[in-house]
Amino acid sequence: MKYIKNITLSVFLVFTSFGVLATPGLGVITITTDDPVKYMKWITNAVPVFKEAWGDNVVAFGICSPSSGAEKIGEHVIWNVSPSLSVGYASSNAVYQHAPSVREIQKIARSRTVERRDTWGIIKNTVRVYGVGETTAQYNFMSTPDSTQDYLKAIEVMETAAAENGFSDIEVALFEAAGAGDRAGMVIASVQAPNLARLGAFMDERWSSWMADSMKSFPTLRTAEHEWVQTCTTLYSSN
Repeated sequence: MKYIKNITLSVFLVFTSFGVLATPGLGVITITTDDPVKYMKWITNAVPVFKEAWGDNVVAFGICSPSSGAEKIGEHVIWNVSPSLSVGYASSNAVYQHAPSVREIQKIARSRTVERRDTWGIIKNTVRVYGVGETTAQYNFMSTPDSTQDYLKAIEVMETAAAENGFSDIEVALFEAAGAGDRAGMVIASVQAPNLARLGAFMDERWSSWMADSMKSFPTLRTAEHEWVQTCTTLYSSN
């Protein structure tokens, strides 16, 4: 099995309105740290500096922390959303070419290790937009689908069934590898809930008749790679 460092690509995630032809980009930096509290304080304070480097190229930014399924202790994911993959690719190194941001990063360099950087395309958004300071819970399922479009349609069927059975606050985003190294051809279905308790209530329904029926085609549509649970906090949003 191939493992994924947690994402936000929350990654959870904050979305905005994008052009019809554009695929929003999700940039992900996976780090490990021996002092999560210190790291969280640092990255929260550093947002204004990074915003200066991003300009209009980043519309949302945040951090995710795993509660289950992490590959390493101290693992966190820093995510950012761009209006398109074109913008995301072109601005992927903006922070590292911005002197104030470089100085800011140097403050935390000894307390964290960068494990990897990946890019994903957002092919299904959530309707809800999370504001600065809000935290959401996610169950993320990474797989290799035979047909991304068929898998997307099946996810939408399950999402509709969830809304009809008391889970209208549960939404599913779908991310497709677009520069994710050994995850080429993979997608992440991200089940997003207001909190871990609500996410757990949804997961408790996995053996219910309505969910079993709505997900009956899933095993034939995808090959499982990895799954994990995390909470994600929005640190910046242009909305």
